[in-house]
Amino acid sequence: MIYRKHRPFFKGGFTLVELAIVLVVVSLLLVALMGPLAAQQEQKSIMDTRRQMDEAREALFGFLVANGRLPCPADPALNTTNANAGLERAGGCATVATESGVLPWRALGLKEADAWGHRFSYRVTSNFAVPPTITTNGTVEIYTDATITTKVTADDEVAAVIVSHGRHADGAWGSDGSQLAASADADEAENSNGDKWFVDHSNTATQPNSPYDDLLVWVPRNLVFNKLIAAGRLP
Repeated sequence: MIYRKHRPFFKGGFTLVELAIVLVVVSLLLVALMGPLAAQQEQKSIMDTRRQMDEAREALFGFLVANGRLPCPADPALNTTNANAGLERAGGCATVATESGVLPWRALGLKEADAWGHRFSYRVTSNFAVPPTITTNGTVEIYTDATITTKVTADDEVAAVIVSHGRHADGAWGSDGSQLAASADADEAENSNGDKWFVDHSNTATQPNSPYDDLLVWVPRNLVFNKLIAAGRLP
């Protein structure tokens, strides 16, 4: 009796070796596509968050015109389920310690979180959280880096600032009222430590592998005055 050797095959005509090669090629193609897709998704998240921040600034101006002042921050440590979460901090923000918190999203009619699911940090000059005069100065200061030497903005210019802590979310507040650990990067850490100094890289060259991915938008004092004068709230 003569026995013939048979190669293992599939009905479609592929041998096991050929099928393995196809699977390897498909895997390599998928890996090659993942990078660009992830980059596109990240760019979309950045654009969506910037749009949210522009809307937030407009909402601040709406609050300003209606109330003659900017809102105080919301208490960042409150869980979303708390009835006071997203509202102005109880007791106001007359002290340096209470000038910082998160954007009062409920008071402004906004979404709670950025595209990465974290709250926006917010700091306001306390003298703008009460009806200001034409000589009121902003105390928030924006710098190019954490050495706090080169300002992005003029002296006394910034009445308030909004911060998204980006995809890394270092130092960001979550919906459960907890704060993530601060970044090891000094520039990012400056944006989550609760003081009046902030760092913005919008107009500076960020290194490709830099951990900094924060987004900032601020409210200039002169624009506050213009809005109040137009609304008849300042002479």
